[in-house]
Amino acid sequence: MIKQTLKLSFSLLTFIFLMNIAYSQVKSTSPTTFTDKDMVQWDYSSKVIGEDYTIYVHFPPGYDTTKTKYPVLYMTDGDWNMTVAMNCFNMLRQDYETTEALIVGIGYGERTNQRSRDLNPATGGPKFISFIEQEVIPFIQSKYRVSDNKALYGYSYGGMFTTMVLFEHPNLFNMIFIGAPGNNGNELIPSAKKYFANNHNLNSRVFLGVGSFEHTTAKNIEDFKAYMESQHCEGLDIATAITPNAGHGAALAQVMQNAIAFAYCKKHKEISVPVKDLQQYIGTYVIAGDTKDHFKLFIADNKLHFSNNDNPPITFVPFAKDSFFMYENERDEVFFHAEGGKMYILYSPLHEKPTRLDKVN
Repeated sequence: MIKQTLKLSFSLLTFIFLMNIAYSQVKSTSPTTFTDKDMVQWDYSSKVIGEDYTIYVHFPPGYDTTKTKYPVLYMTDGDWNMTVAMNCFNMLRQDYETTEALIVGIGYGERTNQRSRDLNPATGGPKFISFIEQEVIPFIQSKYRVSDNKALYGYSYGGMFTTMVLFEHPNLFNMIFIGAPGNNGNELIPSAKKYFANNHNLNSRVFLGVGSFEHTTAKNIEDFKAYMESQHCEGLDIATAITPNAGHGAALAQVMQNAIAFAYCKKHKEISVPVKDLQQYIGTYVIAGDTKDHFKLFIADNKLHFSNNDNPPITFVPFAKDSFFMYENERDEVFFHAEGGKMYILYSPLHEKPTRLDKVN
């Protein structure tokens, strides 16, 4: 990475009656804490369904020391998805500027798991989304410092469930994540066609993912993306990612990480810059005030590259005419400026003071 080549150390109101439902159904006055101090759980008795559930809440870094209102990522299968999601955020923030979120998982705790009922649109799905809308969301909004930005993630049965929510409750969540939807994703396009028979727009960010060994589901997901894009919805942002060499179980963690990266990580959009415009940047640079190390910028394969001594070169990828990033570490950005007719670089690691490199020839 560029930090190695530079040899520097860079650190890398809700309706009142809904509120009352939420408060009245909590079975304890305070949540149960985990070994991980950033997560708690609540035992919650649902009036909508008439059964008890466990609601897990994970706090983002800085929650206790700021007044920030955080977006909420709601997750089905909270009994096991919570720890995966926590680790996804932990890993991604090392490489990307990340929007932190409060993570809320809905599960069963030590009770009988009823996911095949609750997440199946043909059985308990309609009641389960009513439980989330009328009880879980108001409860979270009443207890925690959250914004109106809400996302819903589901995998397998959960992917069938989030597909249903996307089209039958299109305004409930800002983002919907559909992981390896059950029934091979055969209901994706039919659900969309039913929706667009009476609607002309869909305001949502949508991510779909699956392992490549689920061949039929992978094809249905890509066909669904193409169909959705053909509707030309102004408010729709849709992305897919097929996890290579993975089946249903092995793909789960990567699908979730791809969904979280899509929604919460700043990713640059690569643009094309003519080689003639890149040529002004080539040459030798030194760190301002420290001339012992020399860094070279050169063009190869119509791309701008950065090198130092025997280290492998790094490609500078443009996201504006004079602004670049590196796929190896999108947290860092590179900006070119001219002063007194001489070119210089500002290398800007996230949350760190920029380093200036002056062009010497």
